[in-house]
Amino acid sequence: MILSESKILVTRTDRLGDVLLATPVLKKIREFYPHVKLSFLVREEWMPVLQYGDEVNLIAYRPNMSVKELAAILSEHNFDVAIVLRDEAVVSQAIKKAEIPVRVGPYSTLRSLLTFNQGLLQRRSRCSKHEAEYNLELLQRIKIPAAKPARVAEELPHSWIHYSTQVRSDIDQWQKANHMLGVKFWCLHPGSSGSARYLQPGRMMELVYECLARLAPHDGAKLVITGGPHEEALLQEIKSKAPDVVIFGGEHNLGLAALAELYRRADLVIAHGTGPLHLAAAVDTRVLAIFPPLHVLSERRWGPLTAKRLTWIPAVECPEKYRCRGPKCKYYDCMDRFEVGATLDRL
Repeated sequence: MILSESKILVTRTDRLGDVLLATPVLKKIREFYPHVKLSFLVREEWMPVLQYGDEVNLIAYRPNMSVKELAAILSEHNFDVAIVLRDEAVVSQAIKKAEIPVRVGPYSTLRSLLTFNQGLLQRRSRCSKHEAEYNLELLQRIKIPAAKPARVAEELPHSWIHYSTQVRSDIDQWQKANHMLGVKFWCLHPGSSGSARYLQPGRMMELVYECLARLAPHDGAKLVITGGPHEEALLQEIKSKAPDVVIFGGEHNLGLAALAELYRRADLVIAHGTGPLHLAAAVDTRVLAIFPPLHVLSERRWGPLTAKRLTWIPAVECPEKYRCRGPKCKYYDCMDRFEVGATLDRL
């Protein structure tokens, strides 16, 4: 039984997109149990867009943490319930070692069967639901009813993010420095950090040139190329081939909250199925999402949580479920079938 003084821990310790798709769980718990003490175990680098104040306490997770170290931290909080949205070895072992009484999670491995005493059998690899729906489904174990499966994008839950208003002045200054105050602009995030199949450089540059051409009739309009701290080389390569683009990020990164604010102001964000795509959806900006046909990376499971989306997927029957076969596949490289002009015409 969940009481008003109960302490609930939610964990999601992987990539940005996964974390953003987990935030509807926090919102649902807070709505259903407004007086519980709610905490979220998450990587520190994602915390700038998860500033919920007293609504949710954040606990920093580091990928190199040991089970003993993490269990010691969790034990200090005396949690009554732990909801593990993804069964990860260190996290799952730590919540058991910390002797958290109620341990909720997806039954998918032998470890999960031995760890979770309030588990739920899920076959996420079948991709029959959205990841956010799989996450919310686990809340049945703490007496929160599951919603009906979404049939269309409008029925999906929305990500819950919050960041400091200080970044607004930072973006004001950045826009002023780049002569972008009050002008129309699109953002394109070309990278994928290895979490998705992506457009090859040649096709990506076609997309850059076509975006510039379509923005040209609008006085002062800009195309902003965004990238993370480790994508400086990619950003500069694009800049060298298309000098009219504006670069945001790379080595001179203003931070994740600043990127969220930039996306909030944009008229359109174009990205692969990665964290920045989900960040743009979370701030309610229109998105063009580029997805591969691979089953486990499908839009059905990983699509952005917004109705303001257009999705492109290669029109092929991918023979693989889990991993692209590369040149051995008769459809390789199917991502090269991206029709730049026809896709942008659909916007």
